[in-house]
Amino acid sequence: MDDFLSLDFGLKEFNVLDADERLRLYRKFLYEKGTNTEGKGSQIAEKTVEKERKRDFKISQIDRFKYRTRYFSDSGIIGTKEFVAKNYHRFKHHFQSKKEKIPKLISGLDGVYSLKRLSEDSR
Repeated sequence: MDDFLSLDFGLKEFNVLDADERLRLYRKFLYEKGTNTEGKGSQIAEKTVEKERKRDFKISQIDRFKYRTRYFSDSGIIGTKEFVAKNYHRFKHHFQSKKEKIPKLISGLDGVYSLKRLSEDSR
């Protein structure tokens, strides 16, 4: 799909060339950072992070499919307003809705938009 979704995560520059290892390190960073938000927003539950630590932050193909399907189908496309609008038009034949979708600002994430409301106070 012409590099639509990159799994680089900036780690190639640090000689982490294996895509699975880059994904594992990225997941480790996100989970560990998610438990240490110092009072900012919601946190990832410690038991969830502990479960991932036991798996060494590796993700099975089945879990990857479940997470991708749920997360991306729940929100469609996430990014800047221009990115969401451009890619919605690029992929709209894959969406079930016949109604034209308009990017909506994700509350708490400056300049990040989605096709669906991801929280109750989104605009």
